[in-house]
Amino acid sequence: MNKPKISIITITYNSERTVRETFESVRKQQYDGLEYIVVDGGSKDSTLDIAAEYKDIITTLISEPDEGISDAMNKGIALATGDLIGIIHSDDALAEGALDFLARSWDGRSDVYYGNAIIMQEDGTPTHILCAKADLSALPYGFCLVHPSSFVTRKAYAAYGVYDKSLGCAMDHDLFLRFYKKGASFKYLNTSLTYFRTGGTNERYRQRTIDEVCMISIRHGGSKWKAALIRQKKKLADVLRPYLGKLVKNKRVQKLEQ
Repeated sequence: MNKPKISIITITYNSERTVRETFESVRKQQYDGLEYIVVDGGSKDSTLDIAAEYKDIITTLISEPDEGISDAMNKGIALATGDLIGIIHSDDALAEGALDFLARSWDGRSDVYYGNAIIMQEDGTPTHILCAKADLSALPYGFCLVHPSSFVTRKAYAAYGVYDKSLGCAMDHDLFLRFYKKGASFKYLNTSLTYFRTGGTNERYRQRTIDEVCMISIRHGGSKWKAALIRQKKKLADVLRPYLGKLVKNKRVQKLEQ
């Protein structure tokens, strides 16, 4: 089977502190069928100056105000011409050889190809692996995928829709749950495809994220009482984690062996 054309989208806004690492990770892929789209929200720092240093790999760059992360991602998807589309934010990075691995895993039938991610601390130190779930049966009530390590076909976006601009935190959960409910096919790749930095939107607005996941579950036909129970359980776990530590750990997070 022919190698797929892969579109990578990076959303930036005043990202000078971390975006060079993102750009470098794309440059190191050396994948022949790569389209790289950068959607900037009108940065006031040196983000665009840094982007200018990578014009050899950036296929399309736009810089204009947007209505938030979902709107920016949707702009990138609308511009993408690849068979497979990945979104790597400006504080994350592609793992070495990730695109070649995706190309080898491409079967032309699956709608979503998803894998694990290596968690980096804010200083860039890799410490853990965040694992996706091969079994997505729990998706109606919580995250099962890792957004930066999830690559969606252009055909799937056309068939099932893009990101909901009304959501500020859990738009990825809404997208993949919508795909799942509508019968999209998911292919799990048990390898780390990206580096994922802590301190992102979902962590900064943790309570809002939990509330949105609950609302999304109900929106897509989930039980109101079960969604509410899971929401309260997660909030309680967040309160207890500083005191109980490993007893209230995320089972999807594994320590990275050096």
